[in-house]
Amino acid sequence: MARVMVVDDEPDLRNLVRLIMEKKGFEVETAEDGEEFLSKVDDFGPDLVLLDVMMPGPTTKEILEKLREKRKKPKVVLLTVVRFSDEEKEKLMKIGGVVDYITKPFDLQKLTDTVSQHLGN
Repeated sequence: MARVMVVDDEPDLRNLVRLIMEKKGFEVETAEDGEEFLSKVDDFGPDLVLLDVMMPGPTTKEILEKLREKRKKPKVVLLTVVRFSDEEKEKLMKIGGVVDYITKPFDLQKLTDTVSQHLGN
């Protein structure tokens, strides 16, 4: 069973995404910010991370740089209210692990399609 980690500081959204991913058959862990995510990621070992871009604490870039140092390097899909330029998207993808991004508010079908696409389901 593929493992998905949902990282978002908005509890309602985090729980909704968790429920949707569980219903799709994924094992799911959540974190409310980058620090909690970094403390849980090694133990949980996700295959894919749904990572909110704008949260308190470490920046997205800092989180991605620390994630690159981990023993297991999951794919990362960014959840953002901001549309990235191609240049910005390319910079984030070069940091490591970022395979896609979804703009909030997002369509639930788009979310599940994107996760399935990157996990090969």
